[in-house]
Amino acid sequence: MERKGDRVATTVRPTKRLRAVIFDLDDTLVISTVNFPKFKGLVIDRIEEFGEDRRLYDPSETIVKILDRFETRMREKGTPEAGIKDMLAELDAIMDAVELERVDETATIPGSRETLQFLRDRGIRVGVLTRGCDAYARKAMSTTGIDGLVDAIESRNSHTRPKPNPDSYLRLVRTLGVEKDETLFVGDHAIDAQCAANAGVPFIGVMTGDVPEQALFDAGSFAVARDVDELRGLLVTLLHD
Repeated sequence: MERKGDRVATTVRPTKRLRAVIFDLDDTLVISTVNFPKFKGLVIDRIEEFGEDRRLYDPSETIVKILDRFETRMREKGTPEAGIKDMLAELDAIMDAVELERVDETATIPGSRETLQFLRDRGIRVGVLTRGCDAYARKAMSTTGIDGLVDAIESRNSHTRPKPNPDSYLRLVRTLGVEKDETLFVGDHAIDAQCAANAGVPFIGVMTGDVPEQALFDAGSFAVARDVDELRGLLVTLLHD
């Protein structure tokens, strides 16, 4: 729940009545089955084949940092934009394949369905914002039965820069037919919090990933819940403000 203390990031709080809640997918609503070490290892292997020194790419870093560093270095080398786009598309295809390997084993985090139904019953729109590929996200939601409780999704394959860039969040807001000040973002990772901060929207962290509570506060969460089941208590308060 909410805790005071020094925070590294600026904390944004809700200022308007909520009309939509946007969720991260993996380790927020569902238990991820993606083999991330394999995922990053194969990406780095391909980056090395593109002529890069693999020692510049630390597999303990997030895939966001790995891809951002690769893209930056390609531009510094003077690689044409079309060439960069083609290489990134190859890396996307590698990630897509790994994400889909075990998607049929995906399960919900306890309380996910109940929380999504709670929102839908109150006329609150529900969005999912994920760095996963579209096929993975839709299959994961279908497998777990939460697809019918989600109004719109924005994935890595959409025509915007993925989170933490705010473009994907803002496009999803438009798809949901609300204003960004009428939304909040819920996720388990500092990348989610960074995306919310970049979009200028409030963020609630959940501790179902591997990020400690204080780190979620430091990243800009105005509140932290153990999981999306506990989240409902916070949402009740916000919906009645």
